[in-house]
Amino acid sequence: MTRRQLLALGFATATSVVLPEVARATTTTMPQSSPLKSITPQPLKPGDKVALIAPASPVGAAEDLTAFRSRVESHGLVPVDAPNLMRTWAYLGGTDQERLDDLHWAFKNPEVKAIFPVRGGYGCTRLLPQINYDLIRKNPKILCGYSDITALLIAINQESDLITYHGPVVASTPSEYSDAILKAFLFGTPNHYEFKNPTGEGDQYTLQAITKGTASGPLTGGNLALLSAMCGTPHQLQGAGKIVFIEDIREDPYKIDRMLTQLINSGSLANAAGIICGQFTNCDPEEPEPNEWLVKDVLNERLGLLGIPTMTGAAIGHVRPKWTIPIGTTATLDTNSLTISISNNQNT
Repeated sequence: MTRRQLLALGFATATSVVLPEVARATTTTMPQSSPLKSITPQPLKPGDKVALIAPASPVGAAEDLTAFRSRVESHGLVPVDAPNLMRTWAYLGGTDQERLDDLHWAFKNPEVKAIFPVRGGYGCTRLLPQINYDLIRKNPKILCGYSDITALLIAINQESDLITYHGPVVASTPSEYSDAILKAFLFGTPNHYEFKNPTGEGDQYTLQAITKGTASGPLTGGNLALLSAMCGTPHQLQGAGKIVFIEDIREDPYKIDRMLTQLINSGSLANAAGIICGQFTNCDPEEPEPNEWLVKDVLNERLGLLGIPTMTGAAIGHVRPKWTIPIGTTATLDTNSLTISISNNQNT
C-alpha cells in the first residue's frame, strides 16, 4: 500500500465524521485590538536607491541579476548591489555572516531607502539570532518579500516594531495587478485600503468564509512552512490579537495539517483575532483518491475549530497576482461581507 493510499484510507474514515458546521457558521465578533506602536518606514519616491540582497538562496547567473536590476529600474528606482550579493555558499547566497553583513549594511547605508531581497528559497531562519534589531529600529526602511523572507519579516516586525511588507521579491514574475498594489504601499502610505482579488484568474481566487464574523487587529503571517519552523524559537509568531495570514506551495494536505497543528499547539494562534488563508499552490494531488482530503478540507477542520473569523481564497502566496501586505498595520476582516481593509493612521 502506497503512502497516499494509506492516507486516503485514513481520510475515508475521517470523512465519516462531519466537519464542524457550527464553527463555520458561527458569527464571532472579536473586540478591536489596541493599536501597536509601529514604525512606518518612509515611502519611496522615483530616483531612490534600493539595496538588492540575497539573504536566502543565491542570485544565480549574472544574466539573472541583469534582469532583476531592470525590474527594479522599471519602477523608477535605482538598484544598488549589496557587497556580497553574488556570493554562493552551498545552497545559500553566501555564508551566514556574509548574508547578515549585507542585511545590516542595507539598513545602515544612508543612501539606501528600501531593501529588496532578490529571491526566497532557504536560509533566513539561520540569520535570526544574530540580527541587530536595535540597528534596524534606529534605521527603519522598507523591507519587502515573501516565501523564505517570511522569517525576516516576522522577526524584524516583532523585535524592531518596524512595519514590513509581505509582497513580491525581485525575482517574482511581473504582474500589472501585483505592481499596482506594491506601488500603492511602497510609494505611499494609504490611510485606507481595501484588498480586492484579481478577476478572471480562476476559482482559487474566490473568497469564502470558514467562520463568519468580524475582527480587527494588526496583520501578521506569511509562508506556513516558515511560521511552523519558527515555533519554539524566540522569534515564534505572536498571533494574539492579530489577523494572521498563511499560504504555501507544494505541501501535501497532511503536511498542511501538521504545520497548522504545530501553530495551534505551540500557542502561535492562541487568541488570534482572525485568519486569512491565501493560496496553497500545487498542494492538492492531481488525481485524488476517493474520499481523500484536499487542502480545503484541512483548513475547514483545523481552522474551523478555532471559532474566529476565517476566510480562504486571498491573493497571497506563490502566485503571479498577489497582494502586498503591510505586517503590523491594523486591518479589519469581515467574513460576512468577505472584505479585508486596512488603515494606517494609528502608526507612528
